Amino acid sequence: MQRRIFLALPAASAWAQPSSPLPRVACIMNVWFPNSHADVFLPRLLDGYRLNGAWHPPRLQAVNFYVDQKPFNDMAIEQASEYGIRVCSTVAEAVQGVDGVAVIGEHGNYPRSPLGNFQYPRKRFFDEVTRAFEQNRRTVPLFNDKYLAYTWPDAHAMAAKVRTMKIPFLCGSTLPWTWRRPAIQFAPATQFDELLSISYSDIEEHAYHAIELLQSVAETRRGGETGVAAVRYLEGDEVWKISPTLRDAALATRVNPPPEDKGQKPEAILVRYRDGLQASILNLNSKTRDYLFAARVKGQSAPRAACFYIGLYTHAHWGFLVRAFEDLVLTKREQMPIERTLLTNGILLAGLTSRRKGGAWIDTPELAFSYSWPR
Repeated sequence: MQRRIFLALPAASAWAQPSSPLPRVACIMNVWFPNSHADVFLPRLLDGYRLNGAWHPPRLQAVNFYVDQKPFNDMAIEQASEYGIRVCSTVAEAVQGVDGVAVIGEHGNYPRSPLGNFQYPRKRFFDEVTRAFEQNRRTVPLFNDKYLAYTWPDAHAMAAKVRTMKIPFLCGSTLPWTWRRPAIQFAPATQFDELLSISYSDIEEHAYHAIELLQSVAETRRGGETGVAAVRYLEGDEVWKISPTLRDAALATRVNPPPEDKGQKPEAILVRYRDGLQASILNLNSKTRDYLFAARVKGQSAPRAACFYIGLYTHAHWGFLVRAFEDLVLTKREQMPIERTLLTNGILLAGLTSRRKGGAWIDTPELAFSYSWPR
């Protein structure tokens, strides 16, 4: 049988293209096992990826790994050997002499905090990376997968240091980058009456994504982002009373078949923005395996809704985040606002605090900050 040879054709895209040789990057990870965040990010970084009907060859070269945990199903060591990547004993060693750093701080055997979120070592990794930057007197682009930290002081400190050190930085969820089905867009300075998003599974791990996708729309409203005044957690039958028109519009856009309804407990996080905008994040394990969104736009009678499609089993949407990291390293330009993830991080933490306090409204003066995007 004749072996197929795949040729990398010139890209007809607007995003940055590399010079030769490829920029060298370090990958700092909690753990790499099948279907972990490392497993859906790193193969695309190492081998390239298919996205929107086109093949995108690698634009960066991973040269160093740091791996915090190596369970029985570890993939990092074998993959490092296969690709000729050095496995380093410290984060500082891994980031020495590279052109960019990717921190994949999700998954692994880590305890939960009293609020119920996993105590992943993202802040520890960040501190070790930035300490190496300071010692080497050289700062390179840095990617932090998902939210910043499991406590507000740590998350705030990370964002402040990014600004102080002027680090080209990328963080957050894959959801703002992914396909919208249908492909709804909102004009800049749209006036919203209410926003709603829907997630499923563990509220800390997965509702976070629904909060960030919602925030990626909220920040485009007239006047830009003004901050959040208060947050509340709800569960049980009261959740079904929240914005049924928006909820049903969002559920109507599902792509994947919903699971069997066995009466799984519904949960919600309610958000009051400082400018009066109301938003809800519903975690509905009995209704969806998609991330969904709906909005009431001022002056429009019918809600606007879409599925933020993730490719539930293919993880194809991770190509968007790998592309964003490549562009970050190649251009040294901000790809999204760090304030979006910081605000989302704070909303999640306030929601978990409300849950611990029996569903009380939690005032959030720490989230009283403004930003706009694009800048």
